[in-house]
Amino acid sequence: MTTTERSTDPATRLDRQLPPGPPRKKLQTMRRLAADYTGFFHWLHERWGDIVYFEMPNGRHCAVFDADLAEEVLTREPLRFQKDSPEFAFEVIQSPGLARTPFGEDHGRLTDLMVTAFTSERIAAFRRIAVSEASSFADRLAAGSTVDFRAEIERFTWDALTTTILGTGRELGPGPGLAMMRAAKLGFVVFAAPGYRLIRKLPLPHDLKARRTIRPLDEAVYDAIRDARDADSRGTSVLAHLVQATERGESDWSFSSDSEIRDEAYVVFVGAWDPAVHAMAYAPYYLSRNPETRARLEEEVDRVAGDRPLRAEDLERLPYAEAVYKELLRLQPPAPLLVPRRAVRDTSLGGYFIPKGTLVEVVPHVMHRRADYWRDGEAFRPERWLEGHACPRGGYMPFGAEPRDCKGIPLAMAVSVSGLAGLARKWRLEPESDELPADGLEVGLLSGPIRTRVVPRTPGGR
Repeated sequence: MTTTERSTDPATRLDRQLPPGPPRKKLQTMRRLAADYTGFFHWLHERWGDIVYFEMPNGRHCAVFDADLAEEVLTREPLRFQKDSPEFAFEVIQSPGLARTPFGEDHGRLTDLMVTAFTSERIAAFRRIAVSEASSFADRLAAGSTVDFRAEIERFTWDALTTTILGTGRELGPGPGLAMMRAAKLGFVVFAAPGYRLIRKLPLPHDLKARRTIRPLDEAVYDAIRDARDADSRGTSVLAHLVQATERGESDWSFSSDSEIRDEAYVVFVGAWDPAVHAMAYAPYYLSRNPETRARLEEEVDRVAGDRPLRAEDLERLPYAEAVYKELLRLQPPAPLLVPRRAVRDTSLGGYFIPKGTLVEVVPHVMHRRADYWRDGEAFRPERWLEGHACPRGGYMPFGAEPRDCKGIPLAMAVSVSGLAGLARKWRLEPESDELPADGLEVGLLSGPIRTRVVPRTPGGR
């Protein structure tokens, strides 16, 4: 279905052709999306192509499945398509931060501050923490047991990230962090609902419960901020860097309150948590169904570490483990679609008219599987990442795209590769279910337990 619409821009008041798409039955479209979130976007691409227009009760939408068009929206023309993430009174993370600061001088200064949090020295420290936590993770599993693998990887990731990013909160367990992330992502659940912006201004029970749950974590983080401010030496956590670099004159950026510092650290935490937990949650499913891949991963770990524990410097010598991680994120990106961008004026994209206010949504879940981008796109083939030219330009974006890409990529990589290698050194994990782990209502969070059998192996053995 192709339609035309009149532009509201006096300088270009012409009939313009909208992208093709389904009939404008808003409620029917919303129900179809709710019934199968990722399947809905695959259906759009298969039926109507690389750019698709559709409407729902919350407004106009344009789904983008093409790498060049995605780059135009996300990177080349960020002022035409601005991130649609308004601030609401009852959100858990209220500060604009790097994720929502408009492009310009402020965004540049805050970007510089965040980039300096990930120097080579700090990344080396992060890797040491990740490897240590991965060893503890593997050691606490018991041969022959059946575990909820989801809960285990959440605990492992929580322990690693609270130490590296927040410098505190480990003793609280992952509960407060999960509550914070669910509340932060609640917008994805009600996004398609009529009156979305009004709904998000209300004190929803989910938000209020989350605030109560995360209060102990907030208090621990505020204590850590005060400690970093008073410390004579430089702290190693991201939180300590944010405090010390801004308050000791090492950055052009300044925070107006401690809550802004807390929120920025939380945003980095969410950005690192999603790809780490998501990739490892799917690892047992894909590795158990691809025994040659699993054997190659085990052989690499055995060759590098032998019968000794993994070390931080080993991570650079595990290219296949890194390839497994990248391939898991290709097939199961933590964000099936990126945070929408809103057209700030009547504009065009891919030769089609995009009316002002349209939400433009880039969909990695489709792009990561396109047959014209990837050889055997539906197959789990980590070796593609070692063959050269595996990734088409702009066709792989599990972390988003510059300048809005996730700054916690080095953390997620260290945690995930450490976890995959540390487990492969001692165990084979066999899921009880033949089904893929299910996504929860909140994008990037998993639903229900992942019952997994723990089968022992010895280095160099089966």
